[in-house]
Amino acid sequence: MCGRYAATAKPGELVEEYEIDFVDDLGPAASPRWNIAPTMPIATVLVDDRDGHETRLLTATRWGLIPPWAKERPMQLINARVETVAEKPSFRNAIRRRRCIVPADGYYEWRAEGGRKQPYWLQGATGTLALAGIFEFHRFDDLWVRTTAILTTEATDEFGWVHDRMPLVVHADSRDAWLDPTSTDPVEALAGLEEPRLLRATAVTTAVNKVGNEGPELLTPVGE
Repeated sequence: MCGRYAATAKPGELVEEYEIDFVDDLGPAASPRWNIAPTMPIATVLVDDRDGHETRLLTATRWGLIPPWAKERPMQLINARVETVAEKPSFRNAIRRRRCIVPADGYYEWRAEGGRKQPYWLQGATGTLALAGIFEFHRFDDLWVRTTAILTTEATDEFGWVHDRMPLVVHADSRDAWLDPTSTDPVEALAGLEEPRLLRATAVTTAVNKVGNEGPELLTPVGE
């Protein structure tokens, strides 16, 4: 499960790291944020067909994939399990043609401790984590918006004590293949993903529990 994360890299830094060709107006997704929650706009890397040319784009999508067949009160799916993503009707078309990367510094998980939920911050080893994602289009009023889900897998033994699921990461050498919209074999695409190499899981302040709270102080370790 990945239901809250932080992303503080500046657009210029993401352009360099992900070899971006074009940057859309990111709106709120351009600002550093330490408490990103579902339905919020998120900075996303994907390949777009612009003027007949494939362009690597840094754009804002809406976190919570809405299947194309969803109509009234649409479901919003924030995660897709790698074990079933190629078969589930909500995801099977997106995994073949609409794959993306969600840059993140790290993410939060909650663990039951002493009768309450304790938040933990799980951080990448170096730089941003290139979280594997898929997207679909949904029409909000008169505007077509990309909606995104983050892929998850079973947690490694090292961090499985925090939560039994963790997001998948796209290795730097596999980003081109993952983003290639002409590669429609989900098995081949998924072969380039890996579990994140994390430095540590740190218990942090419960202030992160409230979506409206924001700022680097949310990463303050318990007891400091």
